[in-house]
Amino acid sequence: MTVRSSPFYELQKLYRILLYAQIGLGILGIALIQFNLLKPFASVSMDRLLQVITVIYSFAAVIVGMQLFRRRVESIRSDDNAVRTKLAAYKSAAMLQWYLLLGASVFCMVSYVITGNWSFLGLTIMILAIFGGLNPFKQKVMLQLRLSEQDVAGI
Repeated sequence: MTVRSSPFYELQKLYRILLYAQIGLGILGIALIQFNLLKPFASVSMDRLLQVITVIYSFAAVIVGMQLFRRRVESIRSDDNAVRTKLAAYKSAAMLQWYLLLGASVFCMVSYVITGNWSFLGLTIMILAIFGGLNPFKQKVMLQLRLSEQDVAGI
């Protein structure tokens, strides 16, 4: 007999893995630069170019991710599918938003390692704070999908 885990647990587990991966990458990047294990090699012009690119990319990742997620959740709510199907669709929408933010975070961290410029680290922390606010705890998911305790009791 196999034990099926809760979709809420699976969502939380994936979220935590991505959160801890970002934190770990941040610690690794800081350690590489602060302990002089890697010397920043970017020129001033490359630093400025990366600043513009990371800000635009990060802003776009946040806005596009939120818009896509919002639209997808509205679509999921209006569907007459089973609760497990709705939760699976929610998971894919959340993953898209998380991966957009993860990509921006990784790009900012790589830019920090390349340049040694602390502004990239600051932007990484801001993205991490936004990511932290997206924690998919059960009550939040139920509220976003307009599900009741009775709806999710059998899963």
